[in-house]
Amino acid sequence: MVAEVRQAREDETGRIADLLSRAAFGPTVSRLVAFPRTSPHGDVLVADHRGDPQGAVCCVSFGATGWIGALGVAPEARRRGLGRALTEAAIARLHARGAATVLLFATDMGRPLYEHLGFDTDGSATAWRGIAGVPVAGVAVRRLHEDDRAAVARLDRAATGEDRAPMLDTLRPLNGLAVERDDALAGWAARAPYGAGIAICADGDTAGVALLAAAANGTEAATLVVPDANAGAAAALRRWGFRASSAGDRMRLGPPVAWRPERQFGLFNLFWG
Repeated sequence: MVAEVRQAREDETGRIADLLSRAAFGPTVSRLVAFPRTSPHGDVLVADHRGDPQGAVCCVSFGATGWIGALGVAPEARRRGLGRALTEAAIARLHARGAATVLLFATDMGRPLYEHLGFDTDGSATAWRGIAGVPVAGVAVRRLHEDDRAAVARLDRAATGEDRAPMLDTLRPLNGLAVERDDALAGWAARAPYGAGIAICADGDTAGVALLAAAANGTEAATLVVPDANAGAAAALRRWGFRASSAGDRMRLGPPVAWRPERQFGLFNLFWG
């Protein structure tokens, strides 16, 4: 199949959401695609065959790093090289935006392609679903407010090794939860306007687990995507009876990033961390 990889048009939003939903991302994928589609730091690319989108991929630039997410090919168009064409186009787009390192979370289906293109495995993460246990004794959790924005960014950079300002700036107003220590922010939790996950960054297990408990404590089950290397978070989730629903390997093309998974107690999603 000969296909052109191009920028998605505004009038194709519904078709792309349907395509990605059929490609196994489910009916809520349109919320995740909304960020790269509307952000000046993101792109949605499609593999076009005679005017008909047969595959799509999203990418988001954070300057020196960039993420690929939501890469899917229509079931009837698989095994024709579209996945590779989309991946290579997304890598080229992120490099053109200044990324030295390209990151993604790989499924079992996609991992062989990424390995062939030179990606290295850089850890893994699991999506957990459930309701948290009782609050952590002795740790006060308060609401986030706008004055916390700079401290939120600092904690996020320390945990991810990235400057994710384009994503954090979408959190307006800055709603969420915070833990302080010695009058300084020790951790935060916030939900983005897209996707189902709750992002949580903290400088240690005490603040991180307290935020996990507070963010996912309610009458309805919450989704928490946690790096597998964060042993404290995984132990708390198992203790509360959370169940693993999906997982992915974090893969990297380019120089290592100063990622500290033990400080990430929740990711926004398995598309761009």
